[in-house]
Amino acid sequence: MIDLISERVGGEVVECNDEFFAEAINLIKAEEPVWKEDLYTDRGKWMDGWETRRRREPGHDWCVISLGIPGRVRRVTVDTSFFTGNYPEEFSLDVSPGNDVWSELVPRTRLEGDARATFEVESPYRVAAVRLNIYPDGGVARLRVEGDPIPSMQIVCPDGPTDLIDARLGGEWLEASDYHYSPPSNLLMPTESAGMWDGWETRRRRGPGHDWATFRLGLPGMVDSFLVDTRHFKGNCPGWVSVHLSEDGVDWAGAVDEAEVRPDTFNELAVGEPTHARFVRLSLHPDGGVARFRVLGRPDRDAAGGLRLLYLNSLFEEAARGFFFTTCVAKAWVEAMVTGRPYESIDAVLLRAAAVFDTLDEDDWLQAFAGHPRIGERGGNTENREQAGTASASREVLRDLVDVNRRYEEKFEFTYIVYATGRTATEMLSIAKERLDNDRSSEIAAASAEQRRITETRLRRMLCQEV
Repeated sequence: MIDLISERVGGEVVECNDEFFAEAINLIKAEEPVWKEDLYTDRGKWMDGWETRRRREPGHDWCVISLGIPGRVRRVTVDTSFFTGNYPEEFSLDVSPGNDVWSELVPRTRLEGDARATFEVESPYRVAAVRLNIYPDGGVARLRVEGDPIPSMQIVCPDGPTDLIDARLGGEWLEASDYHYSPPSNLLMPTESAGMWDGWETRRRRGPGHDWATFRLGLPGMVDSFLVDTRHFKGNCPGWVSVHLSEDGVDWAGAVDEAEVRPDTFNELAVGEPTHARFVRLSLHPDGGVARFRVLGRPDRDAAGGLRLLYLNSLFEEAARGFFFTTCVAKAWVEAMVTGRPYESIDAVLLRAAAVFDTLDEDDWLQAFAGHPRIGERGGNTENREQAGTASASREVLRDLVDVNRRYEEKFEFTYIVYATGRTATEMLSIAKERLDNDRSSEIAAASAEQRRITETRLRRMLCQEV
């Protein structure tokens, strides 16, 4: 499991009510806490952790931390190392999807000083923020919140290549020939390397051979290229690197053959022909250090869809409503889709969507139609993408669209709905003129059919089925 709140994966302290003696940022440092015997500040003894002042009034102290990697929490560790007479008597931990609505994950629990307490937890939800509460005050050295990454759509299936080995996707280091100075797991961190210690560095090789590390991709897929980041490694960069790919982690095929790399820079390495893989092996010739390693490509549709399905099923209820609301704003449809979770497959989501549409009445459909901008008008990012065909339309066609929208709304009393993806403005104008001949009942049926298509396309896009 990965520490979801570590600063090395992008965790951030959002707010705390007090940090008089020691800053809360220390809670999420990756390194182990240390003790410095004779170090004092103008506020008292220097401590490697978060420490609040002595509370003289009712209440308790707290700190809110944004997860660098949102996910499902499975283990919490509260470390009070070196806090002996100034640790909290108790703590609790709350979680949030990121909207300041909190629920309790770990109830109020007693702590010991200068100790590390670990708690296995079970939560079905995707968490984006945590709140550490300490009772009544005191100091905590480190907080670890470990679990399973559940990344956003922009990471799973962005418009361009995906880093298939990204720790946020579940990429993991398996084994290595040597990691004397620092482990290969650092290579997968989504943040930029902070220094040589924040990479993978081997000892100096004095015999034959070379160093290597193997990894499991977070998402299997077609690999197009690699990025070998050697920043901070100047006199200890590898001379060359090679990369091999594998489907099973046993049989390996060469993708890059001993390419020269430059120190302290980004090294882009192309694959001769895109290759499907589930595992990757990075070799350093003969030894040295690398800050970050990226495996760029296109994830398998099924793998990306599975991760997005996990995302959907793990959302807090209000967040799930938001997910479905972006595809159709009819409240009855949204509520039915939320209560249908958990979904076993992408097909199950689409089948449920179709079945719920069959139950809607006229008022529900009118509510759904009201969520669309007029054809030819700018809406949100989704609508603008769907109506891309209007971007290059002539002024005359756009004027005609304004006129047909007006005539349509005067006759039917709702917005003209048409499946716009892949259609030109002229095509959508022609369809509108034809449908003006319908009576209101026939037109509601026609518009509802278009709404179904629009919603299915949006659901497929949000579940990364356009990969």
